[in-house]
Amino acid sequence: MSNTHDYDIANAVGQTFRADLNVCLGDIQSLNSGSSDPSTTVAYKIWADTANNLLKIRNSANNGWLTLGDLTDANNLGLATKASPTFSGTVTSGGDIVMSGTGSLQLPTGTTAQRPTPATGDIRFNTTLTQFEGYNGSAWGEIANGVPAGSVFSFATTTVPTGYLECNGAAVSRSTYASLFSAISTTWGVGDGSSTFNLPDLRGQFVRGWDNSAGVDSGRSFASSQSDQNKSHNHSINDSGHNHTIGNWGGNFGGGSGALTFRNDVSGTNGSIIQNSTTGISIQNDGGTEVRVKNYALMYVIKF
Repeated sequence: MSNTHDYDIANAVGQTFRADLNVCLGDIQSLNSGSSDPSTTVAYKIWADTANNLLKIRNSANNGWLTLGDLTDANNLGLATKASPTFSGTVTSGGDIVMSGTGSLQLPTGTTAQRPTPATGDIRFNTTLTQFEGYNGSAWGEIANGVPAGSVFSFATTTVPTGYLECNGAAVSRSTYASLFSAISTTWGVGDGSSTFNLPDLRGQFVRGWDNSAGVDSGRSFASSQSDQNKSHNHSINDSGHNHTIGNWGGNFGGGSGALTFRNDVSGTNGSIIQNSTTGISIQNDGGTEVRVKNYALMYVIKF
């Protein structure tokens, strides 16, 4: 077919009129098929592009073509099976979008700074935070994986896992880690006071559950640090036996009338005074530089 008819039947008679009409009907029948653009176009005109095997439609402004599908696909114009379909602008669906097969759906990606002007329900992959995120109408946040921001875990690895930061007391960005900042605020430090905040520093620390009026660790405020300490206690001493040596002494204390005299019996002989003694008691130093239980060293991390 010619795909050149302007769909305007000229006044003619007989054979000339018939030939013009047949060309017009042929273009309609073949969807204006041809290897090049139809010479006459109008808004919403359909064109079967035989050079690229694509079905196209003229846009509303009549200044370009939109691709509807792949003419080589026997089922649905290739809209669902085309290897790498490309769309520009906004694609809107009034119903469900159903995908089948073993492929994947690639979402928009970009840094935190490249976040678009959002609408509620938007989803994307944040390459700064290495996480999928969605917009809830007021803020961007990680698409829930069951772990809320601010959760602390111990990991048996020296590499910080994706989606977490080491609990090392560092000052980090309030905007980059907005979900974490929303969760813990400046509880562990104000950072620079405006653009950063501090992470908890749990390196070398034991973590204890906050008392919260339980009466076990009274007087503690949340996130407060506590130095090591021994519980008040007593020591018992087992004496294996000891003796005292008594030396003779034959005088009076002070002398003169009324002097105090040691005697060993009622007969009035001189008594004795203690000179020295020995025991089997010995108390030794023990312990190190801290109070601790048996433990393993792991890395504490916090979900951002």
